[in-house]
This record gives sequence, C-alpha cells and structure tokens, in this order.
Amino acid sequence: MDLRKLEIFARVAQLHSFSQAATSLHMAQPAVSIAIRKLEKELKTPLFDRGGRRIELTAEGTTLLPRAQFILQEVAELAGSADAMNNLLQGELSLACPSMLATYFLPDMLSKFLATHPGLQASITQAGTARVEQMLLADEVEVGVTTAGDSPNRAELDLVPLIREQMVVCLASDHPWAGRKRIAIDDLHEHPMVVYESGYFIRATLDQLCAERGVTPDIRMQSNFLPLLIKMVKQDLGLTVGLKIMADEEPGITGVPLAPATEINMALAKRKGRTISKANQAFLDWAAFKL
Repeated sequence: MDLRKLEIFARVAQLHSFSQAATSLHMAQPAVSIAIRKLEKELKTPLFDRGGRRIELTAEGTTLLPRAQFILQEVAELAGSADAMNNLLQGELSLACPSMLATYFLPDMLSKFLATHPGLQASITQAGTARVEQMLLADEVEVGVTTAGDSPNRAELDLVPLIREQMVVCLASDHPWAGRKRIAIDDLHEHPMVVYESGYFIRATLDQLCAERGVTPDIRMQSNFLPLLIKMVKQDLGLTVGLKIMADEEPGITGVPLAPATEINMALAKRKGRTISKANQAFLDWAAFKL
C-alpha cells in the first residue's frame, strides 16, 4: 500500500466522483479507477458503491476513510515539520480571497499552516472571485480562492478543492422568518436586501436564481465590505445571502437554507503552467493533503 492510493481514496470520497477526483489530482480517470481497485484488493474490501448516480462510500469505506485521512495528515505534518526544522521555507505566502472565506474559514487554516513554517509570513488580498481569477491570469497573484464551478477561465486554472458550503439567507435572529426550515427564492421578490456588489460569486448566484424565477429583490444596499452588510442585517435593514459558515459563526445572525437548495464549491487556484514560489506551492500541497 502506498500513500498515493490513500490520497486518491480520500479525494474520490470527498468529491463523490472518479472523474472530478482525476481532474483534481491531474490524473487520467482510468488511473484513478485502477488505483481504487488495487486498494480495495489490498484491503480485501469494497470502498465505494458504484451503483448509483453518485459515488458513495460503503460502510467499510466510511469506517476506513478517517484512518486514511489521519495517515495523510500525519505525513503532511511530518513533512511540514521537517521543512520548518531545516528552514527551507522563507518569505511570504500570498493569496487573494473573497472576504467571507477570509473572515470565517481562512484564519483557522492559515494558523495551522503557518504554525508549521515559522519562517513564513502571510499576505492576504481581499477580492471577489471574478477579480481573483483576473489576478491569477494576469500574474498579479500566484494563488487565489475562487469557485470550483463553471467559469470561462476554468481551463486555464489548476484547482485544489477547499470547501463545499450551503448557501443560506442570512437574517437577524429575531426576524419573523428566522424559524423557517427554508426560504424560497420567490419569497425574496420585492423584499429588502443588502448584498455584495457584482463580481462576487455569491451575488452572481443570487442574481441567477432570481432571474430564473422572475424575482426582483428590493436592493437597499450593495457593498463588498462584509462587516457593514452584517451590521445592516442585524439592524434589520434587509436580508443577505452567504455561506452557512458565516451564519453559524456570526452572533445575532440566523441562516435559513434557500429553496431550491444551493451549494457553493470553493477552491484554491493557480494558473496552469506557472511556476510559483516555494511558499505558495507548499501551501497548495499542504491544503491538498489536509482538505
């Protein structure tokens, strides 16, 4: 058994797809399938149920996945510790990231990585996903956070899956809708909202969902300044949309899932074919093992 097979196993389990795992790992899909079959043969147990439309773990696979992830994490931490002791990584980790992930997801991730590399500093630029992709393609930044969904620039970027989060309507915890199980897009018609400016994937997704249903919210304010949006929601100036992680971590805010259910997939990205700094490449490699 080798670590590469465990990495492939963990990635297929994460993405529920052999083809997506192959793309993520820069492998051919048959090679991913062969690696999984070999691992199943070595372990003498099936790891995936391939009978449905989506690849799902078997009961045995569900039991073994945390152990595989633990092994990969230990290996990543061992490599990181060795780098730090040998002082191989110096300089600056730099990336561009939308404010919502920079506020609620990135701090924990960055602190863990930087703790293993005391010779590094971090520089984070806030930008919407559209601008992040422009910066990557113009070589203004080496690493950025963008959506893992369809994009005109997708063929020019290498992606490392980062987070999959439910999109929710964010409202004050004492709002009359706070107890709902879900909020339909139709309910947002002419309802006061405070939202991101254009260029943010969350805003683009909201606009698309509304256009499909002929819904026109009453946009009371547009801003890319996240604390301002949150303050306005808490003061009941209007609703906003965001990732579930924001609603979970922000006191006084309740997140109610949208209907239809909408998931946002985010990824770390770099331009294909570009050689990036050791610091940024180490972060991408670490994230691929960790997430």
